[in-house]
Amino acid sequence: MWNQRKKIRRPKYSYAPVGSRWAVYHWLEIGDIVTVDKVGEFPTSEEARKECYRLNGWKYEEPEKRKNNLKY
Repeated sequence: MWNQRKKIRRPKYSYAPVGSRWAVYHWLEIGDIVTVDKVGEFPTSEEARKECYRLNGWKYEEPEKRKNNLKY
């Protein structure tokens, strides 16, 4: 049977700008309800990204390593 609601898969932690700073958020989905809690704020996007990767358990690569592996 076809399901109308698509299951959105998102990481447990994400980051987004808040004014001139960056915040890391924790997403918690319980049934149809999604709640978001702010974990912390960081002065740069790279610091927020690093914390987000750490909390999600992902491997973080420094910006220079990412830049060298660009695919066109």
